[in-house]
Amino acid sequence: SDADIPKQRIRCYLLMGSSFVRVNSVPAGHICAIYNLEALQLKTVTICDRRECMPLHGFDFALQPLVKVNVEPVSASDTETLERGLLKLSLADSSVEVTATAKGERILACLGEIHLEQSILDLETVYCDNHIKLRISDPITSFCETTDWFENEGDFDK
Repeated sequence: SDADIPKQRIRCYLLMGSSFVRVNSVPAGHICAIYNLEALQLKTVTICDRRECMPLHGFDFALQPLVKVNVEPVSASDTETLERGLLKLSLADSSVEVTATAKGERILACLGEIHLEQSILDLETVYCDNHIKLRISDPITSFCETTDWFENEGDFDK
């Protein structure tokens, strides 16, 4: 029903190098920035000016975050600020995964060490507005085993 479809007035900007140019429409295939979607907490969204629009599916990069750390505020009173910041970070960067464990830990997973460093910096300075101090654990390494055999594994015996 139409009541379920969120409606939002937005502004579109074409990305032209390091600058943004405000436009009324975006040609197909162009990358754009959209202003005024902060209230919609979605990783992907289909924007259209017609009701009959078919929603587009989000795409999967098929990249799995490799580096994980536990993130917690130094002061327990900043927990809510951290949770809001982690939500904003995960919405802004589709390759970041944020999970909460049964013990209440907040795990931040990124694609690599440099991505993790930048994500933590963004979390502190942008998404938590420099209001909190964070305690970051050493990287958490997942240990995995398999019983699968490599193709042509028998060839190594020769």
